[in-house]
Amino acid sequence: MWLVILLAALLIIGLIGYTIYGHRRHLMTTTGTKIDLKSRPNSALLIIDLQEDFTNATGRHSYDPDLVNKVITAINDLVMFANENGHPVISIRQTFAGWYVNLLVRFLNKGRGGPKSGGLDIDARLDGDIDHDIVKSHADAFREPKLEAVLERQKVGNLIIVGLDGNYCVNATVTAALNRGYKVAFSDATTLAIKPASWQATKSRLMARGADDQIKNTPAPSEVTSQKSA
Repeated sequence: MWLVILLAALLIIGLIGYTIYGHRRHLMTTTGTKIDLKSRPNSALLIIDLQEDFTNATGRHSYDPDLVNKVITAINDLVMFANENGHPVISIRQTFAGWYVNLLVRFLNKGRGGPKSGGLDIDARLDGDIDHDIVKSHADAFREPKLEAVLERQKVGNLIIVGLDGNYCVNATVTAALNRGYKVAFSDATTLAIKPASWQATKSRLMARGADDQIKNTPAPSEVTSQKSA
């Protein structure tokens, strides 16, 4: 009897430890090779995880619908500007990989972002042309070699990064871009965060690393009210 209890306890502890490890691994950012900004004068717009699974979600892990509308409107301004000026627009979409991760996603977040979900497409409210679509399985979009290949081919050294969630995939991708020497800009008006207070702390860390919290040389995005937790 005690052996069974001990084995069960060890199994539970092991699962908890593996879950924590998997979460940290998912959020881990890459370093990469430093780019030469002088040879990469162009700009690109990266749209992170603006997928129907997340933008249309309801319940505990969801965003205020009015805020989602305002953020998408602001992002549409940037997409239009990028399209009109020949800047590549790159959508980055999340699809979780691995049976255990997807098991957790199924039970804890209704399967959102899982490979069998029907909401993996970019939100239909996003207007304009998407030049490249990249699917990632981790928070840091730079883990996908296709992203760096596209940016190198188009001589991009300046990135505008928008989307969700500010504390997770946006944070990881901005950090990875800074690690590589890109110039990065983001804004509250174009970022969704489930935990707004944490996003303010995340912003401060990113700005201390050299990121700009004001998107310049574009139309001013629609003014967005303070973010609220759902």
